[in-house]
Parts: sequence; C-alpha cells; structure tokens
Amino acid sequence: MTAIKEPGPKAEAPEQDDGTADDARSLSPQTIRSYGISDSEFLGPSAFGPNSTSIGAILNVGRDREKRRSVNRPLDGGLVLERMHTYAETATPDRLVGRLNHRSVAYLSGPPGSGRFTAALVGLARRHPANQITQVYLVGDDPLHTYYSDPELLRSGYGHIVELAPAVKPDFSELAQLSALAQAARASIVFVSADTGHGLVDYRVEHESPEPGAVFLAWLERRLRDRGHCIDACLPCDGECVRRYVEYCRAEYLRLLSVTTMTDAVRFAADFAERRPDPGNAADLLADSASVRNRAIELFKTAQPPDEASRDRHRLRRAAQHRRAARLAFAVFDGYPLTRVFAATSALMRRLDDAAGRAASDRTVLEHNLDDLLDEIRSDAQPDGVVGAARIARLRQPRLVRGLLDVAWHEYDTARQPLLRWLDDLTETGDVRPVAAAAGLLCEYDFKQVHHDLLDKWAVSPQPSRRQAAALACELAVRNPALTSRVLECVAGWVQHPGYRRDTAVRTYATNTFRRGYALEALAVLEVAAHDAMQNGSNAIPVGIRGIYDTHPAEVVKRLVDWADSEIPNLRNMASRCLIRLAAADSDAVGASSTRAWPMLLHQTVNGDVAAADHARLWPNALLHPKTARQAWPAVERWIRLSADDAQLRDVFRLVFGPIFREGPINRRADFYLRCFWRRSMPDSPILDTVAEMLQGASR
Repeated sequence: MTAIKEPGPKAEAPEQDDGTADDARSLSPQTIRSYGISDSEFLGPSAFGPNSTSIGAILNVGRDREKRRSVNRPLDGGLVLERMHTYAETATPDRLVGRLNHRSVAYLSGPPGSGRFTAALVGLARRHPANQITQVYLVGDDPLHTYYSDPELLRSGYGHIVELAPAVKPDFSELAQLSALAQAARASIVFVSADTGHGLVDYRVEHESPEPGAVFLAWLERRLRDRGHCIDACLPCDGECVRRYVEYCRAEYLRLLSVTTMTDAVRFAADFAERRPDPGNAADLLADSASVRNRAIELFKTAQPPDEASRDRHRLRRAAQHRRAARLAFAVFDGYPLTRVFAATSALMRRLDDAAGRAASDRTVLEHNLDDLLDEIRSDAQPDGVVGAARIARLRQPRLVRGLLDVAWHEYDTARQPLLRWLDDLTETGDVRPVAAAAGLLCEYDFKQVHHDLLDKWAVSPQPSRRQAAALACELAVRNPALTSRVLECVAGWVQHPGYRRDTAVRTYATNTFRRGYALEALAVLEVAAHDAMQNGSNAIPVGIRGIYDTHPAEVVKRLVDWADSEIPNLRNMASRCLIRLAAADSDAVGASSTRAWPMLLHQTVNGDVAAADHARLWPNALLHPKTARQAWPAVERWIRLSADDAQLRDVFRLVFGPIFREGPINRRADFYLRCFWRRSMPDSPILDTVAEMLQGASR
C-alpha cells in the first residue's frame, strides 16, 4: 500500500476563537444515546486493563514523566450529587458503609449494568464529601499488591472507586494490606467487579440491583426539572406539572418498560424527558434493541419491489432503492433539517448506482412523498409556529438509526463500500456530527475497515471538517468498551505525527468524552500540540483546556503557567488564549446570600485550588500581546463589574491584579482604560477607586 505523504505543519485560515464552534466539537448526549451507547461520564476499566498498551503511550506523552501504573482521577462533585439524588434506593450502600466502617475496603460483586458503580458512589458519599470521591484506574493486569507503592494510588481523606478488569482478582491478604494503608490515609476504597470474590468474605458485599422502573422514574423527574421550564400550561409554574407527568408515566408506561441494564432505564428516561411522547409513540420509545432491529429488517423488506416480472420492473426497482436510501438518510440525520435528508438521499442513491455499475438515472419530480418513502418511521410531532426555517427530521424511534445501519451492514453483502463512500461524501458539506456518529457506530462492526477507509483518510485531510469528523467518530467509538483500547491506540499514533494527524488528535481530545474521561492524558496531548504553528488558527486547544479545567483546575493552571513562562512564542500565545477562555467562565453563586456568580478563576483562587501567584503570572502576556489584548482587557473589565458590589471579590481581585498592575506597560495601559473607558461606563463603581489606588501605588 502506498503511504500517504502528509504535508508538514502550516498555519490554516484562522477559525473564530469566540466559542461559536464549541458545540460542533462534541456529539450531543442525544446522538450518543440514539446509537444505543451510554452517555455516562463514568468510564470502566477497559482502557486500562489487560492488553491495553495504548493508554501507556498517552499517559506518558510530553515532558519527562515516569511511567504511571495507576491513574487517580477525582470525580466532579456535581456529578456525584446528581447520582445521589437519582439513586433508586437499595440496601447496597448501607452494606458498603458497614464494611468500610470496619475495614476501609469493600469488594462489591455484581453483574455489569446492574447499577454497581452508582451504588458504590452513593455508599462512599455517605462517608466522604461529594467533591472528595475519586475513580482509580489500574494500568495493566498485574496483581493488586504491585500497585501499592504508587504514590498516586490513594488520596488522603477521599473515597476511591476501582472497577476491576476481569483478569484482576485480589486475594484476602492483598485487601488486608490495602485496608491498613487506607486507614492510615483516612480513605475508603470500593472495588467493583463481576467476580463473586470467593474467599473475600470479610470484604465482599453482594450487590442488590434496583428496580428498573424506579430508576426510570427517578431519572425522568431529574431530567424534566433540569430543563428548567414548565411542561404544561401552569400560570405560574411551581413544578407540580413535572410531578403529575411522572405519575402519569408511572401509571401508563411503566408496564411497557423492558430493560436489561440500568443504563437503558436512564436512556429511556432522557428520551421521555426530551420528547414527552403521546400514548401512540411511547411504546416505540421503550422498544428494546431486538424489537428495533426487527423493525429495521421489516423496513428494508417492505422497500423491495414485487417478484413478478412486469414492464414497470425498472421503475419499481428504482422506487425501492429510493425508499431504502431515504430511510437510511432520514435515520442518520434525525434532528437535522429535511434539506440535509434530501441531499443525503440523493448522494446515497448515486453511490448505490455506482456499486451496481449503473449510470445514475434522473428521478421523476414530485413522484414520491415522505409518507411513501419512510413508512411511518417519521414522528408526527412538529414544533408549532416555526416560520422561515426548514422542517426537522424526527424519528419515532431514535435508536432506529442503529438498527438500520446494523441491518444494512450485516444483512446485505454489497452495502458496505457504498455506505462508507457515502459517509465520506457527506463530510464535504454541512455539520459533520451525524456523519461522524454513523462512522463511529460502524467502527463497532469492523474497526479495521472503517479505520482504513474513513478515519485515517479523514485524519490526514487538509479539510478541517474531515479531521473533525474523524475526531467525532472516535468520540463515539471510544465509548464502546470492546473498542476503547483500539481507539486510544489509533489516536496515540496520530499524536506522533506533526501536521494534520496531530491536529486530528487535538480535536479528538477536545471532545467532551475525551477531555472529561481522559483529562490528564488530554492535557499532555494538548501540551505537545501547543508547540505547533497549525494550532494558532484553531480554538481546539482552548476549548479542550476549558473542559479539563472544570475537574482539574490546579493541574491546568500550573501547565498554563509553564506555557506562559516559555521561550517558545506559540506556547506563550496559547497560554493567553486559554486564559481568555477560563476568564469567561463563572462559578455558581458564592455564599448563602449571594445571587451573583463569581468568575471561576477568582473563586478557585480564594478557595486555594489555584495559587494567586500562579494566577497572576498568566495575565501579562494576554494583556500585552496584540492578538489577545482585545479580548483580555474586556475580560478584566467584566471582572471589575462583577466585583463592584462584592467586598470579598474586590479583595481577591486586588490580590491577583496588584502584582500585575506594577508592570510598567500594563500600568500605563490600565490607566488609559481606567480614564477613557471604565470611568465612563461605570461612573459610580466603587471598585474603580480601588483600581486607581493600585495603579498609583504601582507607578510610584
């Protein structure tokens, strides 16, 4: 095979670094769920367990770091609280607490998909604060005691969840030794495993699975309340409409629920919260995977022309092909304008004609309407009052997209190449997310072929849209435990090649799945890529850094300080661009009586999560460099406005910006902004007198 010659790094046409492209960098939770894949932020052990050598390559990218044998990743406190509030109560958490009170270590045994992880989380949250629970990943399949010397294995005062790979089976003496270490660190550890844990009587807790219906109702209410608006015609709305709808679902639809895992129950709840189906559509939403696939088989069969010969045989064959193409296109572009569906249908028909060796024939205008083509797979519900915009494609069964692609790939021997070429064609125009999601699913069916025909081809493309498609396909594929190690190995290979491949790796690690699930690895990859001139015109690294900051603020700021102090201009400029992203983020309202949010950086500085000295070192280059100054100074002005009525926030602002305003060029420029802009736009703001004092004191 002839190797593809890839051009060296070069600057691309600049993308707008204003946040408008953030959504296009990740698949939506709805899209992920429609492919029958969990959109949970908790990751299992598959990336780190047996035969997962690829994670080692990612973990150790960048500056000289020792090879890491475990990864200790704190979980977001808000995420932990959400799991606590939606937990369908069983006896498992109390049993875990009983074990942990005596030995600080527990071994939770139960089948996958039965809610083991959530139960462990709830049990640990009864012993530790929600923001002091961490997930530990073990790199490799060595005996458990070989990890005990790792200094990052335990965090003092934290609760730890360790989901064991099937090959890792601890014995009693290993848990006893770890129990002593955990007690000394005032920590708790829950191992989660499908193994029965024979011989671990003093540590073992048998998991009691919750009722799927209870899980469904708890998550349905949560998702409805998260939407934050009335679901009826309440004036005013006090939230009672949510409770009424949940009770209605309990009475009418709970009997239709048939799930094999708690993940399915959560996914169905999200679908109901988003669509709130009428009785006719509820059964379609709650259909299990086998029913959906059977429906997909029927849709392909009903599109076939009759067997008898006739003079209309050619026309009937064309009509059947039109129906199959329309149904696939409609499913892939569920949630998108019908114009995308029509264009995708035509593109697929051309590829099917190519595969059959037929010249593409023109279609008769106004011959087939959507009802004829789609056979009732389209949802009847359309938003009212939509003017000046195309109608949206809506599937009655969101997961039908998986069923149709599955059947086309596995049941029709000539469909694979046309499908792959069709997806490749569709990356040329419009939003690539639905195309990438379909490619990500096909990775499950034949990773080697999809990687060769699509992913690697897209990764070396000079078109940013194709590289983005490769990244998003990996985002979906990595969520499949059986594919995780192969996807990570693929992306690790891209990192090693400066240019388009590395840019594709950056885009991959900037997705929500990678930056949240593999945050520290993403940080290392983004640092390598920050040296490249190609990233000067892309906002992928700032977007990725912003996402990682939510759970690892100290690590992110320390890394940005290193960049800001670097002699490499690209690193310094990237640190400034990332700072502007972080400066725009606000925390939740601070204090019991506060109604105004703080800038997140200032909030975490006052909390001690970010050192004030490190924080201050980030600003000078951002305020002085021509490419970032026009955004950095308005960010400072916004912080001044937020600080105007908050004495504590003013103190933090003075702590951070006092050293910054002492620098001559910044002092003069800040004085200019104060006199010419801030005094005019905020004439009565008391903090401006504080700013003036800081400037005068620094200029003496």
